[in-house]
Amino acid sequence: MNEEKDKPSSGILRSLKRLIFEDESEAAAAAHATPPPAPAPPQRQAVTPPPLPDTPPPLPVTEAPVSDVKQMKIKVLEILEKLNEPGIDFFEVWNAAAEMGVVDANSLKAAFTSLKYADKSLTKDKLTATGKRYAEELQRTIAADVSRKQQQKQLVEQQQIKEKETLATDIQDLERKLNELSQQLEIKQKNLREINSKYEPQLRDIDSKIVLGNAAVAEVIRDIQKALDLIESNII
Repeated sequence: MNEEKDKPSSGILRSLKRLIFEDESEAAAAAHATPPPAPAPPQRQAVTPPPLPDTPPPLPVTEAPVSDVKQMKIKVLEILEKLNEPGIDFFEVWNAAAEMGVVDANSLKAAFTSLKYADKSLTKDKLTATGKRYAEELQRTIAADVSRKQQQKQLVEQQQIKEKETLATDIQDLERKLNELSQQLEIKQKNLREINSKYEPQLRDIDSKIVLGNAAVAEVIRDIQKALDLIESNII
């Protein structure tokens, strides 16, 4: 959820924030406590509400850790604070009721009665109208934030798809290369197994020629020696 930096939070809903983390039993025990004096209306910057569209549908609810939900609820209240309008209305009555320890029928009635002395224009109709308007404006604000996050999600999903396609292509390319290497390996292994039978005929042929050559030379040498012996004995 994006933080708004252009308008500081007045802290008007501080009691509601505190109640988020209070034990329910403590809140119930404090329900009948004597109401404190009505808080003075805080100084606020005027906000002109935009034309009201149709009320957006409720946001989908998903399971989340309780502690995370509480922390996010604080952030939502901080956004809601920035929507506060001048004067005493639903905001001030809601928070004043929270100051009593719990927001229920008794605390809301007591807060309304107390704050009506500070602002004579405060009526039930004003409480209802401003409360509904704040709820609708909050939903529009959150819906816009959700829309931005949906766009961010789409970008991440597109990046995920692109990376998956790249990895799948790389894997296919590597598998193809592995298949080619496997085929080359099989051919090399076959050649290695057949290497002896490939060269054995040539080696035998060479050996045979060597034997024949030696035998022929030996006979020629003997013929020469025979001729020399004849020459020696017969020629004076």
